[in-house]
Amino acid sequence: MATTTPALLDAIIRETVEGIFVEEAATEVFNEASASEAREAAEVDKRAVLRGVVRSHLEELDGSFLAALGAYVQASESSGDMQLVSLLNAIKEEALATVTDALTDEMQVVQLVARLKSNEERFEVIRTAHQGGGRVLGDIDVPGVSVENIERAAAQLVDELELQVPVPNWDLLYQVIVVRETARQLSKLADETGVYSEIVVSGSFAPSELPKTESALIKELVVVNTVAQRRARLAQMLDETRKEHDQEFKSAADGKIKLKATSRGFTPRSKQSAGGFDATDLRPGRFIDSVINLRASLLKEGAESAPVVARLGQIYFEACDVAMEYANVGV
Repeated sequence: MATTTPALLDAIIRETVEGIFVEEAATEVFNEASASEAREAAEVDKRAVLRGVVRSHLEELDGSFLAALGAYVQASESSGDMQLVSLLNAIKEEALATVTDALTDEMQVVQLVARLKSNEERFEVIRTAHQGGGRVLGDIDVPGVSVENIERAAAQLVDELELQVPVPNWDLLYQVIVVRETARQLSKLADETGVYSEIVVSGSFAPSELPKTESALIKELVVVNTVAQRRARLAQMLDETRKEHDQEFKSAADGKIKLKATSRGFTPRSKQSAGGFDATDLRPGRFIDSVINLRASLLKEGAESAPVVARLGQIYFEACDVAMEYANVGV
């Protein structure tokens, strides 16, 4: 069973404190002996202890854990617990360094593309990776990775982030969604309109079904004829989703970090949007997957479904535009 972020943080903090205690005890004995022999006293390297603990948990340091650390730092700053802030920042630095050293080529490309500011730059980096790697944009070294593997790595990270309740880092989620969709648009499976034309596999729902909330929103948007109205409605729903999640996180934490296990999945809620479904259940990456899968299914039906297929293509690009707007790329 995967370790939850609070439980993993708790373990890292506990093991670090215990490790420092042992090192201090050993150092005290050493210094007493050194004093009698006029040798220089030793000091405990607390950062080295923390580094060793973090590296021992390498397999658990997934994208959702790293994303959640930022939220925990903000919550502890709000509570005024600066000692905890210092420790969490140190954990974040060591975790990032450890994961970067162990990153697969696929995740290195995802990380690079997620920070870029324009479609042209994103396309250039992914094309370079697909062609075997090289140096682009002046000083960026890109490993050789296929478009398919970049898409797969980004999709996996999107799933990991969206399965967390609440979503730990919305900016990162939108950044990785942009990477995923850029790779899909460059894939050989994209059709002449630029939309991925095959069923995509999501970690949160079966390819043969559409999630209830995303399906309801798609049905609502399909009958809206103007781009501006569709885009505004989608942005409104995603804003509402983020607001609800952020509020739940603040309420649950009560302004403080709580290092205890949390459940995964959704808690039934009575609050619904004007469209008759719960905005808390909406996920931007899952919504785009649902649009792609519905469109791919309708493509097989031929000309009779052409108008809906065209509208779903429009909704797909509108959703990508909203994701790019919300990604805060370059910040």
